[in-house]
Amino acid sequence: MSEIPDITSPRKLNSLFQSYGLQPRRHLGQNFLIDANIVRKIIAAARVEEGDAVIEVGPGAGALTVNLARTGANLMVLEIDRGLIRLLKDLLRPWPEVEIIEQDVLKVDWKELIRRTITASGGIKLISNLPYNISAPFMYALFKDNFPFTVGLLMFQKEVAHRLIAAPGDNDYGALSVICGYYTEGIKLFDVSKNVFWPRPKVGSAVLRLQPRERELTGQEEGLFWEIVRGFFQQRRKTVLNSMSRLFPFSRNRLTDLLEKAVVFPGARPEELSVKQFAMLTRITYNYLSKYS
Repeated sequence: MSEIPDITSPRKLNSLFQSYGLQPRRHLGQNFLIDANIVRKIIAAARVEEGDAVIEVGPGAGALTVNLARTGANLMVLEIDRGLIRLLKDLLRPWPEVEIIEQDVLKVDWKELIRRTITASGGIKLISNLPYNISAPFMYALFKDNFPFTVGLLMFQKEVAHRLIAAPGDNDYGALSVICGYYTEGIKLFDVSKNVFWPRPKVGSAVLRLQPRERELTGQEEGLFWEIVRGFFQQRRKTVLNSMSRLFPFSRNRLTDLLEKAVVFPGARPEELSVKQFAMLTRITYNYLSKYS
């Protein structure tokens, strides 16, 4: 490859795919970003500078990747599609320091990967434009590893983006919202039209910025936090008292007492509870379990 083609040009990208014998793979949910302005906005929002440590997940055809490499960042990319990896290696020949890893991102031990491959006193920035069909399990995996990044710039289908940063009482508020709100402070930066992808998806997208927040629970308490949050939202129309009775073998009087100590009305629904209320309920329940079980 004598020169780097403009990956954000649909015509040039299509031609490049033909020359490599590639085509978008629907079963992997592949839709490739073809808008240079969106690429610039994402990189600017992450404030990527020379020497920054950056992990890009799901680089696809390389529209973001090439421009991240141009910043001089210490860049690692994770991709599962071997055909795209072959393309990326050619595109990135001018930047041999960029590390390309063939990896299923749902099976990554993030702390171990960071410890083994990147040393950065300023922490790691995460940038991702993943297939939408794995967005939720991907985020759960990041939170299970305590979101070990200084910032994440992540593009999601609008529905998933809204679920991640929904507030109590919103229709989209659920287990993913609570867990995201516990580990990070999230904000929507901008919407992304479905017209800036090839092939064009059926729905629009949104870019979120997630930054880690100070956590209120110990590591042992957090295991119970996950159990409570997921248990409550499995049957979200039940009252929190009924949800607690399914999770713990206590009398209803004892459960009511635990809820009231956490300043949670026993007749409330899960979607009415804030992240802080879930955390407080977890701590009180954990202390009771530790004392009496």
